[in-house]
Amino acid sequence: MQYGDLSTAIRAYREGKNIMAALREALGELANNDHIVEIAYDLQSGSYVNDLKANPNQWMAYSLELASIVEPFVQVNSRVLDVGTGEMTTLSGVAPLAFSKASKIYAFDISFSRIFTGINFTSEKLEEKLREKLRPFVGNLFSLPLLDRSIDVTWTSHAIEPNGGKEEMALKELFRVSRSHVILFEPSYEHNSVEGRERMEVLGYVKKLPEAIEAAGGELVDVIPLKHASNPLNPTHAYVCKVRNTARVSPSASVWACPVTKLPMHKLGDCYFSASSRLAYPIINGVPILRAEQGVLASSLESLD
Repeated sequence: MQYGDLSTAIRAYREGKNIMAALREALGELANNDHIVEIAYDLQSGSYVNDLKANPNQWMAYSLELASIVEPFVQVNSRVLDVGTGEMTTLSGVAPLAFSKASKIYAFDISFSRIFTGINFTSEKLEEKLREKLRPFVGNLFSLPLLDRSIDVTWTSHAIEPNGGKEEMALKELFRVSRSHVILFEPSYEHNSVEGRERMEVLGYVKKLPEAIEAAGGELVDVIPLKHASNPLNPTHAYVCKVRNTARVSPSASVWACPVTKLPMHKLGDCYFSASSRLAYPIINGVPILRAEQGVLASSLESLD
């Protein structure tokens, strides 16, 4: 899909309609694809921060509940990954309660605008010690710019949600980069009401996560219903998964990989560069843009490495 006239999506957003549904209809798509998800979230940038400020008690209650589940899995010097972090609102609530022992907190979203908004938000909400651990970047859930088993604890908060039909594909990528546990805070189709299931089907949300976890190579060790989900028609459950392949990577090794080839890459000047693939990825306003379609073949950078 080429980026272009977004009037349909903008009109849907202003009218309070579901942007993804409007885009699926306009584009003749049966399911949400990466560009639909990106456009929808990008247009909503800032709305999550505004919602938090309007409902701080809900935000704190949800954050406390997530932190109580994630924190036991975070060990000293753990690397943590927040998948689909959005504006880092949930991360900002969970991190002070659960990630004090972590060495690095990686957080990504498909939308640059959301990450950019989130960086400003964390400057207000997170103490300096936690901000120093934070490594935000733009990335794609289905092609993570991270090496195999480079992350200790991976977690989501309604990040897999809009990818109905691609559950197994998404989970395989999360299990690929993880070496201990993956904790999914996602809506449960199976534990939803009839009305809630119909809503999830219309919106193209995920289904049958337990089966997808098994098929993707994970081990589901617990399913915990959350008490503080914001929408009763979208009940959040914690799916606690153990990664079966626990081969470790040296804690001092870099985590970064070219999202196309999965070969190692590192920061080089104003980009991230893989000497093996010769692809370079730009950094905009301090944010690495590590999506496959942003890669530029740049063999001449090898001389600067």
